Amino acid sequence: MDGTEERDPRLNAPDRLPEKVKEVWDEIVATNDIAGTVDRQALEAYCFLVSRLREAESRIDEEGMVVRDSRGKVQAHPALEVARKLNEQVRTWGDRFAPLVRPTRKRGYMADATAAAIANSPHLQGDAGKKYTGLIAAARTQAWMIDEAQRDSMEALNDAVVKILPQYVKTCSELQITPAALSAGAAPEPPKQDKGVSGGSNVSSFQERANRRRQAG
Repeated sequence: MDGTEERDPRLNAPDRLPEKVKEVWDEIVATNDIAGTVDRQALEAYCFLVSRLREAESRIDEEGMVVRDSRGKVQAHPALEVARKLNEQVRTWGDRFAPLVRPTRKRGYMADATAAAIANSPHLQGDAGKKYTGLIAAARTQAWMIDEAQRDSMEALNDAVVKILPQYVKTCSELQITPAALSAGAAPEPPKQDKGVSGGSNVSSFQERANRRRQAG
């Protein structure tokens, strides 16, 4: 997310949070694709854990790993045990809110249109959208790969049309969203689908089916 892009208000930290916790919240939002799928209550709890862990580590850095008790006896800094327990709690979250390790993604039509379609689909938001988390990530990645292929070369784009576009359309079908269309004139006609592949690659017909599913649901 760049400085000129307006952030989804659902990703703003609650006003009641302490500033240090808000800082953690903003860091996580900036390094994850969680728009529309974030569990705010879970994210808040995670941010408190990380903030407290940082506070404990800061005290250790400032005061050292050993301190003297009231009788002058040297002992391990109490914050070491606090930090250890907090680290264990943070690890139990796995990579749920960990920064994504990925190449820098340039903005592209397919990725932007896909993100907009996901954000504008009520059934993909909040608790109802949790079951779609994996499919949402797949659709975003596939759209980005198609954008990258368009930037690369016609050969790469031809390869993407054959290998990635059918998967992308199928993923969009499972998400019940209308897939982004390749920019006019940017790509050759998609190949016909094998009979064993569901969903088809005709975007116009897919749009009609997606609209019918949404109206029926």
